[in-house]
Amino acid sequence: MTRLLVRHAEVVTMDTAGDLPVADILVQDGEIIALGPGLPATDAEVVDASGCIALPGIIDAHTCLWQSVLRNWVPDLWGGRYFADLLPLRRCFRAQDNYISGWIGGAEMLSCGTTTVVDYCHNIAGPGYAHAAITGLKETGIRHVFTYSFMNEQPDDFTDSRARFADAARIFDEFHDAAGLTTIHFGIESVGAAHLSQQLTFAREHGVMSCIHINARNDIAQLRTHDLLGPDLLAIHGNLITDLELDAMAQVRMPLCFTPSADVQGTPADVVRRARLRDVPLVYGCDVPCHVASDTLQQLRYLFHVQGYIDGTVARSRAPADTRRPAPGEAMPLLRPRDLLRSATIDAATVLGMDKRIGSIAVGKRADIVLVRKDEYGGASGDPCAYVLLQASARHIDTVMVDGEIRVKGGRVVDFDAQRARHLAHEARKRLIGAT
Repeated sequence: MTRLLVRHAEVVTMDTAGDLPVADILVQDGEIIALGPGLPATDAEVVDASGCIALPGIIDAHTCLWQSVLRNWVPDLWGGRYFADLLPLRRCFRAQDNYISGWIGGAEMLSCGTTTVVDYCHNIAGPGYAHAAITGLKETGIRHVFTYSFMNEQPDDFTDSRARFADAARIFDEFHDAAGLTTIHFGIESVGAAHLSQQLTFAREHGVMSCIHINARNDIAQLRTHDLLGPDLLAIHGNLITDLELDAMAQVRMPLCFTPSADVQGTPADVVRRARLRDVPLVYGCDVPCHVASDTLQQLRYLFHVQGYIDGTVARSRAPADTRRPAPGEAMPLLRPRDLLRSATIDAATVLGMDKRIGSIAVGKRADIVLVRKDEYGGASGDPCAYVLLQASARHIDTVMVDGEIRVKGGRVVDFDAQRARHLAHEARKRLIGAT
């Protein structure tokens, strides 16, 4: 039996208890067993959280960690370079490169306060690739939803679609553990693909979620025509989704994942507002490590500011005025810091079907907890969620706990060998793109 006591934290529970100005969190064998001020520390390792905000671990609902060995290689998504230059490199990846990316990417996410990552892997070029990626993730200790994608570079090393389905089934059987740190979901091909319906049926037969990239108007309408919509199918991006399509999604509680950096670069970004007003479940993710850091909180900050601009544009279009900012009105502003943190904690856990275990700090839940230091430069007053989103940064992430295990301590990822990471990533990049 292991016991750990987080002492004297300002706790954002994202639960019915609300915020607790000063409280302790007692963890036993990975489970939160008590929450409140002045808890006894008998036989418990004490973590001094004085001057820190404790919040539930951040959940990234969509990213592609296989790109982590190519961090910063596609800084600009305009001009199609991601599709022309990045995705074809999948032909050159080895299974070992997937392992390196999973290990490095998972560690980076932990360092930024993300405790659960939905890792969308559309780089499974043959048997062994998914296994390698999951192995890298498991070594970091991050909670991970590995999304085995059927949308990969062709040709690949599978003899036919049946061989790929067989590999997906093996990965599910070997790794899926609804009560553990590794769960398996599936990524289906885009609307119009020959095997889309078969892939979705495969996922549903296994009783898990799947996701689909939605990048065209009427994609959702076509899925609805074939009766494929549902709460177990997560739409990614969705910039061009129409209001009628959003209504259809809301009717069946089909969620949408918006990835701020990728989805505001030259694209329509008003879908968040339209989806939220229709009560479509919304979650967020980093998406492409070749473009941005694997820092989910940073993505939420981006969206807060971009959404504020969009809200102002909408308000001025309704009632032109010669003022710098329109007066607040209904759903103006649309997103406040607490809304965004809620979307990345308990709301994301609910969408993923994991809300009974994670997503809030509550007795009976698994201890996925982030401590954000706020006593630097004199501290701060006001809403702790606003502090986390607008005042803090990755360097303020002091401690990260996953399933009761401390994975980041004093701002550093525990047992992460940075020198090994540099060497492995350098060798992979040199082979993939000739980088020095």
